Amino acid sequence: MTIRPFLKLTLTAASLTFATAASAANGWEGTWVDNINSLSPGVTIQSIAANSNKNAYTSNPALTSNAWGMQGTWLSFQVMSKTNVVISLTSAKTNAPGFTVYRTDGSFTGNGTGTTTGTNGAIHSFNQVGQAGTAGIVWATDDSVTTSLPGNTTANGIVETLGYVNGSNVDYVNSYGQKVSAGANDVSIDDLYENGIFGNITEVGGLNYSNLTLINLVPGYYTIFLGGTNTGGTGVPIDVKVSANTTTPMDCVFNWAELNYPALFTPAGSASKVDATSTFYYRGYPQMQAYLGISKKDNHVWFSGSDNVMKDQGASSAWLTVAGCN
Repeated sequence: MTIRPFLKLTLTAASLTFATAASAANGWEGTWVDNINSLSPGVTIQSIAANSNKNAYTSNPALTSNAWGMQGTWLSFQVMSKTNVVISLTSAKTNAPGFTVYRTDGSFTGNGTGTTTGTNGAIHSFNQVGQAGTAGIVWATDDSVTTSLPGNTTANGIVETLGYVNGSNVDYVNSYGQKVSAGANDVSIDDLYENGIFGNITEVGGLNYSNLTLINLVPGYYTIFLGGTNTGGTGVPIDVKVSANTTTPMDCVFNWAELNYPALFTPAGSASKVDATSTFYYRGYPQMQAYLGISKKDNHVWFSGSDNVMKDQGASSAWLTVAGCN
């Protein structure tokens, strides 16, 4: 049976309560709790109050909504074995967390050595959503990227830009002409490093959450750049949680649906899948001729029943709340 558009990933985060490790060498280099930055299935790492700048990620009018790299925070982590990874940023609702996740050639925390002339960008003002080697991110692009514009001399730099979240409800356009779209966005080139990227933004209980789930993330190094996305907001702390999970927040919604609507979603506990285009994360129930999923194109939950008609069930963020999966 042909699988069709379903689910787009949604993630949830929780408020964090641990103390941070000692300060890093540069102000923009973040630290992980207990200096633990490696991920294996079942492991969660955290950075508490990683950043509190209200517009370091985007929305700064003085930088034409470019990223302000020295006022944001850079965190590097290493995935030890292939696993689903959930990245969750949380702040009070007066801030709106934003972040990009990059595949890197080694541990990279913003110390790019590439050329900063022309449109290559620089840590002070760069293209937060640009693909490795393109205008505005050359200064941080790894020296192995053969398709890069000239000037990529950074060792252990960015190899591919995978996805990002703009936690505000506002689309911005940076000075490099790239749209920094509100919500969660998959900008990966292919499935070399993962098999699907889904996410969402939501407000629950006075907290703003910005989340990405990366399905089957392969071993290696990754970097998160984060900061605020609301220049009209306030600079309150942003907490970061990165978890290697076999069960994603969307799986939590699937489980809830199976428990509460067994007449539609039976048998329970079917394995979640990503479709061939890495666009949809879903579960299929062939006996019921039903499919339930999330589409990364709109972050909505979709359902298809015996009539074989796709039905939009609304924003995944709302279902996460209903199912108690935030």
